[in-house]
Amino acid sequence: MCRACGFLVVLWVVVSGSSSAQSPSNRQAATHGLKGEYFNGPNFERKVLTRIDPQVSFDWNWQMPGPGVPREYFSVRWTGKLYAPRSGKYQFSATVDDGVRVWVGGKKVIDEWRKQDDTQFVGEIILKAGNYYDLKVEYYNDWKGSIINLFWKLPVDKRIASTAFPDIIPANFLVPSLPAKPKASPAVAAPKPVAAKNNVAAKTSKSVATATRSLRPTPPKTAGVGQPVAAKTLNTPTAESSNPINTFETLTAGTTVVLQQVLFEQSSYVLRPESYAELNRLLKALQKHPAARLDISGHTDNVGDPRLNLALSENRAKVVANYLIRRGIAEDRLDAKGFGGTRPVAGNNTESDRARNRRVEIQVR
Repeated sequence: MCRACGFLVVLWVVVSGSSSAQSPSNRQAATHGLKGEYFNGPNFERKVLTRIDPQVSFDWNWQMPGPGVPREYFSVRWTGKLYAPRSGKYQFSATVDDGVRVWVGGKKVIDEWRKQDDTQFVGEIILKAGNYYDLKVEYYNDWKGSIINLFWKLPVDKRIASTAFPDIIPANFLVPSLPAKPKASPAVAAPKPVAAKNNVAAKTSKSVATATRSLRPTPPKTAGVGQPVAAKTLNTPTAESSNPINTFETLTAGTTVVLQQVLFEQSSYVLRPESYAELNRLLKALQKHPAARLDISGHTDNVGDPRLNLALSENRAKVVANYLIRRGIAEDRLDAKGFGGTRPVAGNNTESDRARNRRVEIQVR
């Protein structure tokens, strides 16, 4: 099919189970993305390539998807785990040309395995924060156009906005598989006396319990603006860098201010509640100076995929703008853009310098 024949698929299907009762993964150690298996033929006839794809976001534009994969009449199967950072209703959407099938938590939620004209499907899915869900995406291309993009919208925080922004599912919320839990070692029988045997068993049980605890992933840390793959403490304000209370008292044209107290969930554009105080101070300043206009810009360091960094920085800038718009600031007074890692204010050789580069800032115009 031609590229113009792609269509948008939006799913809303309620999933009540089939989730992995697991804490957030330790993202420093994990490989992110999904396992992609590429086949010759539109129905998985012959596997020719297996690799890890950080996201399901491709427009091959008459190019070979990979070594040995033809330009048309091919199919792909992506499998792995999807991490839900918040509880609530998620919106997923897929733009494809041609066929697509999607399973979440073991339940098929999209089944459009055919050549597509412009078609739209609607439903909703409920996920629980802190859990991993099985994710499988199947795609085939018949001829010519070969496009697939998989998006999501996180549950809405009503304190921030009534709507959320769709985004390509970030790589750091996808893993090919979870680490296997080690098998518990059998208790070693100790020689008599009996008391010694009980003592050995107790020590063995304690050792197994300790090993099990050490393998449980740790929760993501509160972070500032950051690159979307590695897990780090990001842009945490210090006494020297924190904005004073009167930062926004005078919105003078040409002034640039880094929003040090505006924090997001790790490698995400979900605003943290502790950000509201500084955003509310900015809101009051804009109300006090109705002629002031702002350029809101998101920035990251240079670590990771530049495309992911650019998308993350833009969405964070938009979240800040939307917070102000929802509280009465005219939309034409705000311009939100993302620049990824293209405008550093420090080097990227040390973590402290990279933390300075990860930021959202405003410029008065």
